[in-house]
Amino acid sequence: MFMGQYEHSIDAKGRTIIPVKYRDDLGETFVVTRGLDGCLFLYPQNEWQNFVDKLQQLPSNQNTRKIQRQFLSKAMEVTLDKQGRILIPALLRKEAALEKEIAFVGMMNRVEVWDKTRLMEQESQEDDEALEITMDELDISL
Repeated sequence: MFMGQYEHSIDAKGRTIIPVKYRDDLGETFVVTRGLDGCLFLYPQNEWQNFVDKLQQLPSNQNTRKIQRQFLSKAMEVTLDKQGRILIPALLRKEAALEKEIAFVGMMNRVEVWDKTRLMEQESQEDDEALEITMDELDISL
């Protein structure tokens, strides 16, 4: 299970070090794709396959195609190099505005990759009271 937050930099070529805590669970080769809220998603192969299987089971309609296109058209396999780095493709770096400082956020079955500033902005918009109401609606207690 992925959890925690780690900060690293990304170089001009788009290479970044994957946090050591995530490497075993991600595996040597994994999938990077466009995420939600302005980040990228990293999926281990087995979790990616589970996700793709769910997408294939959806009814064929315009909304389904939009969802499939959102994630599948930008998905790419990446492989760790000997230094524990990956190359994030330019198209995906642009999608997530990854420039210099980035953050990896563990999200149970996947990892989110954020521009550090964008993540801080996202977190500053979060409202604890609204979160508590949402948790109550979903019957999540602490």
